[in-house]
Amino acid sequence: MELRHLRYFVAVAEELNFRRAAERLRLAQPALSAQIKSLEAELELRLLERTTRSVLLTHAGRVFLDEARAVLIAAAQAEQRVKQAEQGLVGTLRVGVIAPAANVWLAGILRGFHERFPGVQLSLFDLTSPEQLRRLQTGELDAGFLRPPVGFPELVHKVVEESWQILAAPAGHRLARKQRLKWADFDGEDLVMVHPSLQHGYYDAFLAACAKAGARPKAAQYANDIHTKLWLISAGFGVAPTTATFAQVQRPGLIFRPLPPGLPRVQTVLVWRRHDDSPALANLVASFKPIESRARSKS
Repeated sequence: MELRHLRYFVAVAEELNFRRAAERLRLAQPALSAQIKSLEAELELRLLERTTRSVLLTHAGRVFLDEARAVLIAAAQAEQRVKQAEQGLVGTLRVGVIAPAANVWLAGILRGFHERFPGVQLSLFDLTSPEQLRRLQTGELDAGFLRPPVGFPELVHKVVEESWQILAAPAGHRLARKQRLKWADFDGEDLVMVHPSLQHGYYDAFLAACAKAGARPKAAQYANDIHTKLWLISAGFGVAPTTATFAQVQRPGLIFRPLPPGLPRVQTVLVWRRHDDSPALANLVASFKPIESRARSKS
């Protein structure tokens, strides 16, 4: 039994006339009659009662009509969905996001993507950069927003955002009272840092700038995530560099100050597997303009 047999039968059942059904199908009437007889022979039952004046559905024919319509609707929906999938209009994308990247700018980009592709579901996961890289390699994520370096040939990336580092300090701290900081000011300061196993190299430039100025801050407290880190800073456990995007949200007991010049901007990269051929993923990647283009457009 093929879909065309179902279409032929539904046309005859709805028209209750072989001539009109044949015209509707653009098929010769004898050929249509032969196809219906073939269908009945395959099912080993009569679907239609035929006389010289009328065509009527048998009880089995009425039941089969409902089933045939349902199958044809399902087939049409499947055809439409697979075409939409080929264009990246439907599907699910599993996307990792580091906490600093979950900001107003990224929300705006993802909102625009959702408006253009409402049939694509975004499943977002708050994950560290190392964990995202692991899950991208194992296929547990389709894409990730994380900190470089990426360092795996099977993964590709593009820079989608750059932000300055600033200082986070508890209210009342001596560095919070300064309007202009020097690298020498950090000598002996307690630092609250995300555990080294959960970040790769985020603090390296800051520590190198301090060392160049002869300052030696010390790691006094480790946190397992950025939000715990900021909470510990607000509770007075120390100070730390953080991404400027966190200053967009006011937090009680927490003061942000510009760091001395000399640090490179912190990059956020969008990462995905090199050979992933998902059209929905391609549409997501295309939603992010190169960082150079966005910088020029602001000038």
